[in-house]
Amino acid sequence: MLLVPVALLVAQSRPVPVENEYVRAFMATDAPADKPGRPHEHKQNRVMVYLDSGDIQLKYADGKVENQHWKPGDVAWSPASGTHTSQNVSTRPIRIVEIEIRQPGHGDENAPPDRTHAVIDNSQVRVYRASRAPAGKHFLAVDIAAGEFTWDKLPSGSGPFIITELK
Repeated sequence: MLLVPVALLVAQSRPVPVENEYVRAFMATDAPADKPGRPHEHKQNRVMVYLDSGDIQLKYADGKVENQHWKPGDVAWSPASGTHTSQNVSTRPIRIVEIEIRQPGHGDENAPPDRTHAVIDNSQVRVYRASRAPAGKHFLAVDIAAGEFTWDKLPSGSGPFIITELK
């Protein structure tokens, strides 16, 4: 009888995936592994927000190997890519908020990016840290401390948040 409330509490503490015409966002947990996962590819550009520290090794079909080191709060642009494998070579799981961008960019490709506050600034997204919601734009906000993310509103924490603003 006690297991039901605990299971409900665990289910309620997981971030709810966001899926709409603009983005698909979800929490991925990459567990430590002795060997790489199955080969796969990503057909859409993504913003990756790392909630935990750790090391990931990517191996591409063309033989290229990428060794990545992440810290909580790190943000990365992950363009659509060819076939590869991924392996968490750390000793702990790594939680990642993955934000797949479904719409093509609307920004001016020739405009210089804003390097003053943006972590990522390209034709599809502008990603930055802020405590307030952007006005008049669609966005996804991530609270690193709580592992919570929300669409077109700020999470319940005090911030600052990682804001992925769509262009």
